[in-house]
Amino acid sequence: MVSVRIRGIYSTALTKIFLDRGFEIIQPSEIIRERFGFADEDIKEEVEPNLYVHDRMDRQGIIVRGDGIYYEEIIKVLRLILDDAIFRGSLQASLGIMHPQIQVRESSLLQMIRASNMIGERIDIEFPGLSKRRLDEIRNTVTPTVSGHHYYKACGGRISMMVDIAERMLREGCEREEVESLLRENVSRILPKTGWRISMEHVKIAGQTFNLGPAKIVRFSIEDGRMILLRRIFSKGVYDGLNVHKDEGDYAISEIRIGDLSFRTRYFSKDEEYKGTYININTPIELYPRKIRYVDLETDICVWPNGEVKRIDAEKLEDALSLGFISERLAEISRREIKNILNSISLEEERESIHYLSDESIWE
Repeated sequence: MVSVRIRGIYSTALTKIFLDRGFEIIQPSEIIRERFGFADEDIKEEVEPNLYVHDRMDRQGIIVRGDGIYYEEIIKVLRLILDDAIFRGSLQASLGIMHPQIQVRESSLLQMIRASNMIGERIDIEFPGLSKRRLDEIRNTVTPTVSGHHYYKACGGRISMMVDIAERMLREGCEREEVESLLRENVSRILPKTGWRISMEHVKIAGQTFNLGPAKIVRFSIEDGRMILLRRIFSKGVYDGLNVHKDEGDYAISEIRIGDLSFRTRYFSKDEEYKGTYININTPIELYPRKIRYVDLETDICVWPNGEVKRIDAEKLEDALSLGFISERLAEISRREIKNILNSISLEEERESIHYLSDESIWE
């Protein structure tokens, strides 16, 4: 039997998952003891657990440490339940020890793994949007839980405290619909609005994080989550994927919707000439008080002014699957998203995004 000590914002959901699959919970916190009815004789304060589980610093997932021979057990369990969880750490550093039949080509993804020096006795497990929602559902079977609980908790600060108040209201018998509506209203006052500048946190599968901002919010509808972001280009170079010249004075228009599995960035010259579109495939986009965040799934789609459309870096998604970063379900979800995009691209629509710049005030 695998024994686990758990702490952090995911404790209730993870305790439920592990108990249901025969794990032993060691040294549970006071609140976990109450929620799961642990008797005093079940606490075992002096017993050393096989695995320690705690939040990452950014609350976007968990760190698992302890006896490495048990890592595979925890990975198996979470991979079965969480569609878009990302698994990083000694699993990939071993380059196939857990999957000796896999022969992985020397892709840029593999190079990133080597460069990031991920060897170490720990696993980093990220919980993107789909995973957070599933964990909400599991937590709700144990204690009243608002929709978006783990997302709100990952926001931290005032939003995290608002969730505590909302869930206390649920426990006291308040109507769920009223409580969640009030919570959304209060959270929306803290989240970015039209005219604000935010960063775009672009997280790679291997764990590196890039800031694509700052971007100005040109339009944002809280009702449907649709957002238009504008970035000025201040340097020369080449646009990745498109292999089109990047010139000072260009601008990038990103069209996203919170929760979507992809978003588009259209590039224009300072003379409003269309240079191409880069369509990013990712985990569900999440909006935080100062940024949007997602995990990039490596494969993308490019559209050129002559009408050419091409999927690029398809092998990187497959490498991520082979190396154990992602589940087959997430790979399949991404493949479906790509297929839907390829069947719906309109060059005219890509060019027409220029109209977002018709209002001179956006440059202020």
